[in-house]
Amino acid sequence: MLKLFLIFFKIGLVTFGGGYAMIPLIEKELVLKQKLVSEDEFLDYVSVAQSFPGAIAVNISLLLGFRFNKFLGSIVCVLGTILPSFISILILSYLYNKNNTSPYLNGFFLGVRPVVASLLLYSFFRLSKKVEKNTLNILFLIISFVLVTFFNVNPIYIIIIGGILGLWVNC
Repeated sequence: MLKLFLIFFKIGLVTFGGGYAMIPLIEKELVLKQKLVSEDEFLDYVSVAQSFPGAIAVNISLLLGFRFNKFLGSIVCVLGTILPSFISILILSYLYNKNNTSPYLNGFFLGVRPVVASLLLYSFFRLSKKVEKNTLNILFLIISFVLVTFFNVNPIYIIIIGGILGLWVNC
């Protein structure tokens, strides 16, 4: 249990940019290094975690924690995930409120933004490599992107519809 907590705490400690930026780090640690889950299982967990409301990193840690050690594993993994962010937010908000005109603090945030964007892009490419490339999946991808980006459709509806269509096509 301590090992799980430390894995998620370490990831939470070094990740800026929210849950999606954590996905490649969680995958690297649990799939590639520790070999606790397979790549296919991890993709399934990411898919399920995206369909729940809330932060994806918390959802993934909750699901994976439950897989490893049921309810207690979920609590341990979620705490490991959120504690670094909670502590960081407290410290940064205090510093920002005290020194919001600081060139050092502004420079830090300026440097973090492109790194976070690149981690999100990396996560997209890693996950897209694992999706089967066929006409139907590409069509789902394009339609989902257009609906969410240009028509402001709630992603939850897109995920539910995608799941229903996937069941319908597969059965």
